[in-house]
Amino acid sequence: MTLTPADIAGSVRHDALTADVTQIARRAVLDTSGAMLAGLHSAQADSVRHMAGLTGAQGAVQTALVLGTAAHALDFDDYEDVGSTHPSAPILAALFASLGARPVTIGDLLLAYVAGYETILLLGDMLSHAHYLKGWHATGTLGALGAAVAVARLLDLPAEGMGQALSIATSQASGLKRQFGTGMKAVHAGMAAQTGVLAAHLAASGLTAAVNPLEGHAGWATLMGAPKDRAGSDRPLTIRDHPPYAKPWPCCGYTHRSIEAALNIQARLPRSPSARIVAIRLDMPDAYLDVAGFRAPRTEAEARFSTSYCVATALLTGALGPEDFHPAALSDPARLAMEARVTAQPYPLPKGAGDMCVDAPDRVEVTLSDGTVLSDSVAHVKGGPDAPLSDRDILDKFIACGGRPEEAHAFNTGSLQSPFQLFTGLQP
Repeated sequence: MTLTPADIAGSVRHDALTADVTQIARRAVLDTSGAMLAGLHSAQADSVRHMAGLTGAQGAVQTALVLGTAAHALDFDDYEDVGSTHPSAPILAALFASLGARPVTIGDLLLAYVAGYETILLLGDMLSHAHYLKGWHATGTLGALGAAVAVARLLDLPAEGMGQALSIATSQASGLKRQFGTGMKAVHAGMAAQTGVLAAHLAASGLTAAVNPLEGHAGWATLMGAPKDRAGSDRPLTIRDHPPYAKPWPCCGYTHRSIEAALNIQARLPRSPSARIVAIRLDMPDAYLDVAGFRAPRTEAEARFSTSYCVATALLTGALGPEDFHPAALSDPARLAMEARVTAQPYPLPKGAGDMCVDAPDRVEVTLSDGTVLSDSVAHVKGGPDAPLSDRDILDKFIACGGRPEEAHAFNTGSLQSPFQLFTGLQP
């Protein structure tokens, strides 16, 4: 079956905000707002602001670029496994930047978010995990299209108009995994948000684009690597069935199962000074290690994609937070020595497996100087649907990232009437 952009963009109804969907969306908004606050003064966001000063860039498009970059800068924002994206960073950055376009309520914001998120799910299913494995950073590609639909929904465009916004966005959606471990990766989320704002407002201004640029020869999905038997799938995918994964640690999601395994081992380590760690073995799927396999990381960006560094730090300190990616931590002799003891053993993913495959767990094995061997294996990533963070965890994370408790409480209880109240602390 052929799906046009209008079919995709108009699939989320106004009655879609059931109580459970509303709760999922609220958690995502609060979690991502915290990630934005924490990243507002990151090096990547500072570079984007400096560029604006040099060029005079301003307005909603520039705001979306800053906020999207900030949300993704610390790799503390959520992710999903159907399209292999960080969905909420580009969607919410684009929505926050567009709040001044028309009067909107919190309900309008949440509905627009769900529309953008479910667009990413549907297109991610169309492309399959092969899109990500081919080398595309799906946050930049799919995220741009999801952000375009979200803003178009916020602007209350009809299905045809939302489809035009999605179509316009296909001409600018991009992002390469080759940029992982650099500052540019975070800017992919900002550029996706920027594209979403631009595409939706161009559609609202009457610009026309192809009715269906997705399929067929030289179609967007074909060029992006969709298998021929999957393109055009109309299998319903909802945020209820595929909620975002919230992150407990500010680094690549592919490091998280190994981090949890390392923390479990660390809690069991003998406290005797003679029981030193002499070797660490890390077994994880090759496709995941290929992304998060930086060794001896020299920069903050590399360290966030270094499973060996994250595991070494977790074993040394029993925790992993934003401070563990600062320059002083990266040059710590104890961490350098511990990271050097890690031997990574990649193994192939099962055929047809996608992201965070529970049939392909991570395993960490630690050998002590007295010959003792401790190991732990984790299949269900913490923060995912099978091991979700609690509402309290999300609230604590928001506050730790610089959010105000009273603002979070008002948002969670529904007493926050306007999205502008939530956006106040996020002015770039």
